[in-house]
Amino acid sequence: MNTERIYMKEFNYLEFDALYRDYAKKHNQIIGDLLNPKLKKKKLPKVVVVQPDMRTGYGNRLAGIVCGFLYSIVSDRLFFIEGYKHFDEFFLLDFDHDWNVIKKFYFKNTSRYLHDVHKVNDFKLITNGNFKDVESFDILYVHTWDYVCAPLMSNPHYKDWIGKLIPDYRIFTAISLKLFRLKLDFVDQVKNFIDNNFAEHNIGVHIRTKKALHNLEIPIEHYFNVVRMLLMGIEGKNISVFIASDTNESREKLANLLDSTKYINKNTVNIVYVENDMRIYNPWTLNPGTEANALIDMKILSFCDDLVITYGSSFGFIAAGWSYTAITRQRGPFILMPVQKSPPNSFLTEDKVLVWGAGSSEPCMYLSKLLIRQEDKEIVDIFKKNPLWMHYSQCHWPT
Repeated sequence: MNTERIYMKEFNYLEFDALYRDYAKKHNQIIGDLLNPKLKKKKLPKVVVVQPDMRTGYGNRLAGIVCGFLYSIVSDRLFFIEGYKHFDEFFLLDFDHDWNVIKKFYFKNTSRYLHDVHKVNDFKLITNGNFKDVESFDILYVHTWDYVCAPLMSNPHYKDWIGKLIPDYRIFTAISLKLFRLKLDFVDQVKNFIDNNFAEHNIGVHIRTKKALHNLEIPIEHYFNVVRMLLMGIEGKNISVFIASDTNESREKLANLLDSTKYINKNTVNIVYVENDMRIYNPWTLNPGTEANALIDMKILSFCDDLVITYGSSFGFIAAGWSYTAITRQRGPFILMPVQKSPPNSFLTEDKVLVWGAGSSEPCMYLSKLLIRQEDKEIVDIFKKNPLWMHYSQCHWPT
């Protein structure tokens, strides 16, 4: 049972829902037969194996996993994840996708990387190719920090089929709501927080201060200004502003600034957040906070009606697409851009707020810039036919 349905709408993508159920049944049958010592071994199934970088955060991991699953269903392969040791501590499983379970059978098989962070990205195949062209490889690997499968939505071989499965092209939302269903303990924590703290309208803010921005910064005052702008567009409602941040100090500073908006435009505003101690560091990823706290913050953000997130941080974009709320939002989150560091109280840092509204709640494809720069005109022109082209062309750094 999908335990998240205790506080969510029914799954909207009926065609994809049926395909997913059929896939899970097929996967379990094939792997069950393969591991059964009483059965004669058949030809090994061809597979897609995602290798998430466990030293990065959820924003960088989950997008690549969704892409790997999409590749597996369009190429009629089985889907596996390698190296995500504690996946089943957080998420429900409809099928066992731990690569270590069957990896021993593939020691002599052929393989190829579709993506290997910045070293390999086969955008020709993803944008205009046919997966039959790589059918000779038993294993297709996906190792990425990015939402690299976005060009598949304009691939002439697959775009109509994908459009039938997921008509609004919210690919990440449809797949993540199946693959990343939280276990009941986490669902209860999210539900309890929402029941006790959410209001008629909810604004979520994700602050990322520890991103490497060289000589750039996003002052906390800029987050405040965007939230205040949103509040001015709402009148006479009870509103909650939920803050998730990578430091205790930035969270508290924004909460203090927002105290002045509690009755703006006849609204009643409540400032809320989970009491996470962000001084704790994950020794493996070096990210602040714990894995469990990160997931809970991300999931709560996903249910907000408006989102304000940090440019260049995948965490906020993953949150934007990871709930049924993404289906009803008419636009994506507001993205705060960094500005040049300069002396205090200067126009460039304290006053000039650089913000834009994303065209979609789908994750940003930061490597879209790489595709545009390195691929030939035919590939770029096909990518431009993507239903979400405007979104993918905007969300990367513009230089």
